[in-house]
Amino acid sequence: MQNQFQYQISPQMQQAYQQQMYYQNKKRNERNKLIKTGIIIGATLVFQLIVQTVFVIYLQKSNYYDTYLSSSLFQNTFNIITVDIFSLLIPFYIMSLILKRQYTGELIPRKKLDKKDCLAWIGFGMGGCVLANYFTAFIIALFKEFGYKLTQTEYIKPSSVIECTAIVFSTALAPALCEEFAMRCCTMGALKKYGKGFAVVAVSIVFGLIHGNVIQFVFAFLMGLIFGYITIVTDSVVPAMFIHGFTNGISVLNDIITYAAGSKAAEYVSPVCYIIWLALAVWGIIYLTWNKKLIQKREKKQREPYALSFGAKLLCLLPGLFIPICILLFLTSKTIVPIN
Repeated sequence: MQNQFQYQISPQMQQAYQQQMYYQNKKRNERNKLIKTGIIIGATLVFQLIVQTVFVIYLQKSNYYDTYLSSSLFQNTFNIITVDIFSLLIPFYIMSLILKRQYTGELIPRKKLDKKDCLAWIGFGMGGCVLANYFTAFIIALFKEFGYKLTQTEYIKPSSVIECTAIVFSTALAPALCEEFAMRCCTMGALKKYGKGFAVVAVSIVFGLIHGNVIQFVFAFLMGLIFGYITIVTDSVVPAMFIHGFTNGISVLNDIITYAAGSKAAEYVSPVCYIIWLALAVWGIIYLTWNKKLIQKREKKQREPYALSFGAKLLCLLPGLFIPICILLFLTSKTIVPIN
């Protein structure tokens, strides 16, 4: 006996159903890819920590440990080799090879910029550096009010010309090249396809955590937002590298002036640098705003049905990043000590 009631699905309903399934599958695939990407980034961070730990243990058990504790040249050379090259450059480059299908452009964004544009972006970034420094100082003062002191690793000051040269490479040049390559090229490049703003924030969190203490976490996170934004807008990592190098270079210049002219003369380094950078920042903001380059108009795109939200994307990365974040938070907590 034939069923008296037969449902007929209209072509419009079929199309709507197929469209719904398409967006749901797209959301599922994007979530799975983000989870996988988070696991690979997390594994890279764990490997980075393991490499640093192995080098430190080997150093402590070797006959060179006393030399390391007493020699600025040895410390800076050791940091370039172990931290910048073996812990950042190599692992993150390997990660980029694993995730190469996720890159929507070149591994190293290097679009040629007009000299004035580049200088304006550097000025803008250095202005952000000054503000980030003041905000970090506020955080330090806040912890102090609650009876805690924030500490960070202290290195031996240079006492010769060759040691001054070494600290320039170790503190200013090598981190600017290696950290920007690891963060703004390898890591941000792998996440950019899921949203540029999301990639900037996610990488800034990682960038803050790899520094291993509260002071540098706050400063590095804020600067990471600036580095990421400038790299996205200009499609070039060059301005970020210069800003990074100049930012670290303030402390380097302070150490060199201390060696050459004494600590009293070095007291003027930061204030003078800040005045110069703020002046350049004002010019940079005016120039970029006048030329309509500071804030670019976003193309209005209709949000796709079932699309992952910003928070959901960050949560997708969390499983893979959970272990390295816990380790780095533990290390960071060790830098918070009560004031006696």
